[in-house]
Amino acid sequence: MTVLKLCGTTSAGDARLARRADFCGILVEVSWTERSLSLKEAREVAEASGVRNVILLCNPSASFADEVANTLRPYALQLLCHEPPALVAELKSSLSCEIWKTVHLPIVDGQATPAEYADAGADALLVDSVDASEGKVRLGGTGKVGDWSAISALRQQTEIPIFLAGGIDPDNIADAILTVKPYGIDLCSGVESRRGKRDPDKVKLLLRRFYEAVGQNPVSSSAEEH
Repeated sequence: MTVLKLCGTTSAGDARLARRADFCGILVEVSWTERSLSLKEAREVAEASGVRNVILLCNPSASFADEVANTLRPYALQLLCHEPPALVAELKSSLSCEIWKTVHLPIVDGQATPAEYADAGADALLVDSVDASEGKVRLGGTGKVGDWSAISALRQQTEIPIFLAGGIDPDNIADAILTVKPYGIDLCSGVESRRGKRDPDKVKLLLRRFYEAVGQNPVSSSAEEH
């Protein structure tokens, strides 16, 4: 069954809105996004989520990643930016949580290939879109739909789980699942009223259409029980 991650969570209230998803994504010390939190703020949000937390970091040092993992005890750390495969391997060998890696198609400068991250031990790959329309590069949370055919091809070539991200919302989530058949869906801006603030009505509609698309009753779903 396809799983769901709601990302860019910035408050305890928004974390509670994610309780029927499978994962709650929280960004820590990511300079280019309004959705980023301090480590202290992230702890408060993580404690409110009630589901498996994924903490997103951008080009962290190994020591900072270790501090974050030991403080927040997440299900996974997600490396969001230009981290080398060697860091994936180092964190995979030193931390007890899963290590996920965001990649982009086409590959952005400074990133390795999806295969190289998989070979380094990444537990999952999240394929996202890039946006530089506002004068700074955003590696996620862009609202831009990626190349689904390329992502579908990558999924068929890759043994580890693939999450589809980039421009997913209540209107296209069913098509995304049918077209790409990813392990998971990852979205952020598609359920926001503004950057960093979730819209409860959009979340409700997204969840209903997600569960319809995967053929599961939301009332009896395992996600409902988190």
